[in-house]
Amino acid sequence: MTSVPLTDRYVIAARLKGYLNKHGESVALLTEALELEPGNARLLRFRGHRRISTGDYAGAIADLRAAADQLPGVEDEYEMYQPEVEKDVISLILGRPEQVRPQHLTDTMAAQDPEALGRYNATLHAGVWYHLGVAQYLSGDFEGCLPSFRAAEEASRHQEGIVASQDWQYMALRRLGRPAEAEEVLDRFRKITLVQEDHLVGYEGRMQLYTGDITPEQLWAMCDGNDLKTVTQGYGLGNWHYHQGDIEKAREVFDGVLRTGVTHAFAYLAVKAEYANNPDFAAAATTKEN
Repeated sequence: MTSVPLTDRYVIAARLKGYLNKHGESVALLTEALELEPGNARLLRFRGHRRISTGDYAGAIADLRAAADQLPGVEDEYEMYQPEVEKDVISLILGRPEQVRPQHLTDTMAAQDPEALGRYNATLHAGVWYHLGVAQYLSGDFEGCLPSFRAAEEASRHQEGIVASQDWQYMALRRLGRPAEAEEVLDRFRKITLVQEDHLVGYEGRMQLYTGDITPEQLWAMCDGNDLKTVTQGYGLGNWHYHQGDIEKAREVFDGVLRTGVTHAFAYLAVKAEYANNPDFAAAATTKEN
């Protein structure tokens, strides 16, 4: 019978806990796995991600920095997306390990069997740098997150990863009062021929707002009642109003983000960080969350 490596099973289990919004339990599983394989870059990458979701930004930064330090000696590998991970959970429960996909398809493996790659474009290296940048941004380290997001942009192999990394760089540079450098990020975005895919959550729209290609009303219409898109678009839109000097409008949009109750989304956590740490929002009324 085909055997699924223990590390893969830990990652599958931890990702399932994350999908169920049980991020503390996900962290606990990955901590257990790291006791068996100390310093494993893959395990550190996923625990760092889930530590962000629990609000442990210092712990996330420590994990992801430790993983990033290893990347020069670690072959990049593709990561599965949620729909397939869920199928693999079912296969494991039903005792069908032979149906579990390779969870971490290396570049070498993908070159030998291109059909196995399918639609997967997210990778370990990009994931480490991107989540490190997010943790740094949410902790208020706008300067420190810039090289992390630039490394994520360069390591990304798909539109969403590139654009999302550019978006966070743009926001950080605006907060640092460096509009000329922020405009350079927009110039890189303008060179991308955008494609529409069902799983995209809104970074493309945010960047189009920043470039002036669409209006705030058009950005908001893109949400189409989807809570995750509302959160993602909302943080970008709120920031846009903030940069325009309209703090009250920014607060109104941010309150709408919190009302979605999508607590695991990085944009949701970013709004929470704004209200906790940004003096301009210190008087923001507490919004009842779902």
